[in-house]
Amino acid sequence: MSTTSTGRDGRPLVTTAEAAYSLGMKPGAFRAWASRHGLRPAGTTPNPSRGQALALWDLADIADAITPPERVA
Repeated sequence: MSTTSTGRDGRPLVTTAEAAYSLGMKPGAFRAWASRHGLRPAGTTPNPSRGQALALWDLADIADAITPPERVA
């Protein structure tokens, strides 16, 4: 897992709490949703509390997961 600070579209990576808030979810619900949709964290950042590293998520990956695929006529 990398420690880059920007996602595929150039926007900053966000923490689990920020990603959850963007979808109106709690962090635990977001992690479950992400797992069901095959999303994985795009990076990590050290935890200020000296615990496990915090996951960072790419907003472009989240947008791809919530956008329905285009229909081919």
